[in-house]
Amino acid sequence: MRQTLNMIWKTQPPEERTAADTGLPEHLLSLLASAAGYFRARLELAGLEGKEAVVAYGKVFAFVAGAIALLLFGYIFLWIGLIAVIAHFAAVHWGWITLAVGVLHLIGTAGCLWGAKAKWGKPVFTATLNEFKKDQEWLSSPKETKSGNRN
Repeated sequence: MRQTLNMIWKTQPPEERTAADTGLPEHLLSLLASAAGYFRARLELAGLEGKEAVVAYGKVFAFVAGAIALLLFGYIFLWIGLIAVIAHFAAVHWGWITLAVGVLHLIGTAGCLWGAKAKWGKPVFTATLNEFKKDQEWLSSPKETKSGNRN
């Protein structure tokens, strides 16, 4: 790149130049080359760290996905076991107990959805919005100086 820039500006190599030979274009090219080198090094570092982050977070995601899958299967098998124990001791067919457990789950799901719907419409960040409104009112109101004159 340096050779290309030297050809464009028809300059001498850096080791053959003197202070009198350098001018504004060469100083600007040197500054531009330094800035480009700086940003290239930062981008290379960000790329390396990005690759490391993908690997690290990929492993975390895999562990979390595994934990969720195991939790789901554990939950299902827990209910199967509870249904079997209740059916055995209550002398009721397991199908009726399974139906009751399913209905309870559906009622619980409906309750959770109802609660989520009730919370969905409520505004968030109210304190921040109120401060923004106060700032807007203050900025739009006429200002007075210490002498009482309006700006």
